[in-house]
Amino acid sequence: MELLKEEDGELKIIKNNVTITNFTLKVTCAVNVPRSTSGYVYHIKTSYGDEGSCFINNNDSLSLATFTKKASSVVPSLQFVKTRCSDEIWGQYIFEACKLYRASTDCRKKTMVTSIGKQEGHDIWVLAPNVHIDSKGNIVPEDQHQFYWDEQTHFDFCKINLPLDTMALWELLNCVEVAMPDNFMSTYLTITSSVLVGHFETVIRQFGECPIPLLCSKTTGNGKSSSAQMALSCWGAQEIHMKGSKSTLSAIISCAAGTTIPIVVDDVSNSHAMEEIAVQFTGGATYMTVSAGATKPRTSIIATSNQYFADTDRNAVRLIHIPFWGITVDESQNRNAVEEALQIACKKASGCVGLLISMGALLEKNQFLEKFHEYVMFVKEQLPKLSYRVHRSYALLLTITDEICNELPFEIVTVDEVKSFFIHKWAPTVNDIFLAKACQLDEILEDIFTQVADMEIWEILRFLRPAVANKISGAKSMYICLPKMREFVTVNESKLKKELTAVGGKTGASIPFLNDTAISCSVTTINGKQRKCCQIPHASISHGILKKFVNLDERSKETANESEIARVSQSAVQENDERSKETANESETARVSQSAVQENGERSKETTNESEIARVSQSVVQENDERSKETANESETARVSQSAVQENDERSKETANESETARVSQSAVQENGERSKETANESKTARVHVSQSAVQENDERSKGTANESETARVSQSVVQENETGEGKKLNTAGSKRTLNKSGHFDGHGDKRPLISTNAACNALVKPVKVTRTRQSSKEMTPLDTCPKDICLMRRNNPNSTWVLCEKCPQWVHIRCAGITKHKASKEGFKYFCPKCKH
Repeated sequence: MELLKEEDGELKIIKNNVTITNFTLKVTCAVNVPRSTSGYVYHIKTSYGDEGSCFINNNDSLSLATFTKKASSVVPSLQFVKTRCSDEIWGQYIFEACKLYRASTDCRKKTMVTSIGKQEGHDIWVLAPNVHIDSKGNIVPEDQHQFYWDEQTHFDFCKINLPLDTMALWELLNCVEVAMPDNFMSTYLTITSSVLVGHFETVIRQFGECPIPLLCSKTTGNGKSSSAQMALSCWGAQEIHMKGSKSTLSAIISCAAGTTIPIVVDDVSNSHAMEEIAVQFTGGATYMTVSAGATKPRTSIIATSNQYFADTDRNAVRLIHIPFWGITVDESQNRNAVEEALQIACKKASGCVGLLISMGALLEKNQFLEKFHEYVMFVKEQLPKLSYRVHRSYALLLTITDEICNELPFEIVTVDEVKSFFIHKWAPTVNDIFLAKACQLDEILEDIFTQVADMEIWEILRFLRPAVANKISGAKSMYICLPKMREFVTVNESKLKKELTAVGGKTGASIPFLNDTAISCSVTTINGKQRKCCQIPHASISHGILKKFVNLDERSKETANESEIARVSQSAVQENDERSKETANESETARVSQSAVQENGERSKETTNESEIARVSQSVVQENDERSKETANESETARVSQSAVQENDERSKETANESETARVSQSAVQENGERSKETANESKTARVHVSQSAVQENDERSKGTANESETARVSQSVVQENETGEGKKLNTAGSKRTLNKSGHFDGHGDKRPLISTNAACNALVKPVKVTRTRQSSKEMTPLDTCPKDICLMRRNNPNSTWVLCEKCPQWVHIRCAGITKHKASKEGFKYFCPKCKH
């Protein structure tokens, strides 16, 4: 038989009339535990004189054995007391005791402290068992505490120097300015950056990411670790939140889950470890993916290192580099006294924790956001080549530093001094850190470009594709097949792979490259051989270097055009050599035919021949109408052929005449196309004009008749030859290659013109003279030279048709004047040269 009763405040467990144990037990507080089992705080005093209070959850209080086991951590003598009692009797006793406490007027309810710092879901910061601070930075009186500190759960706590006073920060900065004058501003920025880390959850919620401050330098002994400890001393956590470089990511996350006070990871030397930490904390990846539990981080870190970790974009946009420089020691100072004063200031610095906590309320105000956007533009001016995410990170730190400067009791650091430091020292150092890495990759690519610059584009496409777009994201990258490139280019492949991996590139990609059997004229699309290659994102290549590679197709166009021009010129020269005799005969025939027509006086036979001429001309006009769309290309081909002929061997003069004849013939063809409907009338006018001239000059009609018949036959032969032979003469296509946006090279053939170089045909289709127009003479005056800046004809071309200005004696080519012979021949038409018109 067991019995529990209280006598004189003591709990007695009696079995067989023998008291087994005796101790006092009193319920003092009801505690709610978030995401766990609630319980009560019991004050226990044993018969040995030991006493203490402890929290025991409801599950552990159901059995006397588990109850005494938990309570023995606070009252050690309980473990020596015999505790034999049935669970049913003990459970009934505890239930009644707790029920009576809740019904009493002395009942107090609290929430269990789950982390050091800001309590989840509340604006109260609990830094120590008796140090509770509200969101405004004020101490909460003990009788108003809403949270219970369980010493069994939280062994470590911040050591806060009371009372809270911002003078503590001012005194610390004074000592730092004396002890570390070279790195005073860097230390001050380290302290202000701890505010962002301490309000990690607010920063994530307001700005989407919380950058990690990295205290960095290339040498040791510059005060990086000391500055980090000073930042922690302002939170009273210099003894509990310093982690070594060997700390694993899981250990850091576990520590960050139980506190909102900044954590310092000292002397990080592994780039991969730094990248893992940056990815997990900066963007809140772990914070957003873990909804609850002990693995949810509530703060971030401050890192120190002798490396910059700027070799990857993942680190570059997630770190705030705070540079440190070498410390200059003033020998006139008593160094021991300076160091001692700094240590005393660090112990008292926790008095400013109220100021640091109150900064959290500012982060959510519109005034802070407006100032933040102003600083973004300020940072962009100093770091123009870095990304927008980097600008935001540095602007966020500058904005919170600005606010703290305004809260200091005495002026020791001004906002203007911080901006001046950023412009003259901080920003230039950050630019050097980031751009130095980019320069190494640019140097390698510059070397590759120099070696491939003299190669044909179809050769380059066998191992390098400068701009290939991703089908999903659209982001462009450069692809290089290193095994194939070795045949043409010498480069440090290991260094190239290291640099492209550092900027986020890949070494195991595989895409199609041009086949080895391709030639310049067959570069149309990249559908050749699949090759293993390296991928370099365009974002990691400087604009100047990238532009050189992407514009390789411009050089390829010029090279292709030059090659094609040379090939066409050579072909034209060969054809001109074969037809030189024929051309001379045709020119002589045309001259004789024209002379015969002018000397002919027999109207009846001349009428018949001229009708035949009109019919032939109309046939030519119809043919020209069908070929009007190709006129522009034919004109360019004639010009290329002319240029090639002029540069040729001993027959340059004859070739130039033939090219000019072709150009004049083309001009006549274009004018005939516009006047196709009036060809018959013009032919009639030409017949009357020629007939009158023949009557006056020629008396030998019989001889003229024979010549005219021969002229008609020759003209018809020339026209037929133009229809069949001229296309063969100049129908040579040039290979044009362009590099489209997706990195593919397209080729298109250009059609060659079908232009007659026969002078006799030109004579047949030449329109008649019109009012106020004339043909050029051999003797030209300044007023006989075309005044146009860009003359479409040769300025003194003897085969041109001119028009006279109404106001001055200035002659102008009708083509340069922009009119046709038909328009000029109309009655009442007046032309004014550019000078008279204005």
